[in-house]
Amino acid sequence: MRYAVYYRGENEREWKLLKDNLDQKFYSWDTATLPDGAYYLKIVSTDSPSNSPATTLKTERESERFEIDNTPPVIEKLEWHSANSNATFTAKDAASNIDHAQYSVDGGEWILVSPNGNISDAPEERYEFSVEKLSAGEHTIAVRAFDRFDNVGSAKITFSVAARK
Repeated sequence: MRYAVYYRGENEREWKLLKDNLDQKFYSWDTATLPDGAYYLKIVSTDSPSNSPATTLKTERESERFEIDNTPPVIEKLEWHSANSNATFTAKDAASNIDHAQYSVDGGEWILVSPNGNISDAPEERYEFSVEKLSAGEHTIAVRAFDRFDNVGSAKITFSVAARK
């Protein structure tokens, strides 16, 4: 058996050849070569290598619609609020929902943070979390957000905590 793999975007009519003359029943493809969006695959199989042109059989099958999303979320408005020792930020993704977010203080372990509303189910989520017992001096908070395809966007903010009198 020989296989050919074709793809097309959701609003496209023509199939584009991705790979031809495959002799394996699997194919791995780096989707980073295509822009984010909805796509379809078509597999065409033939038994021509084992048969004469008069007896060769050929069939094809189309996939269900699937999404390609290689773009990470964007972190916006990362701010430190010294009055109440908390940080806020917004995570946005153009192609899919935000799945989860984390923060780290001064390079420490990543800590899961829930969005305002407690459920990550939208392409834009707002976060607020408290950081207690910071010593006087400079500190860095890093945040990262993951979309449902595990693309990750990150940002950091550096600030100083005044010595207590």
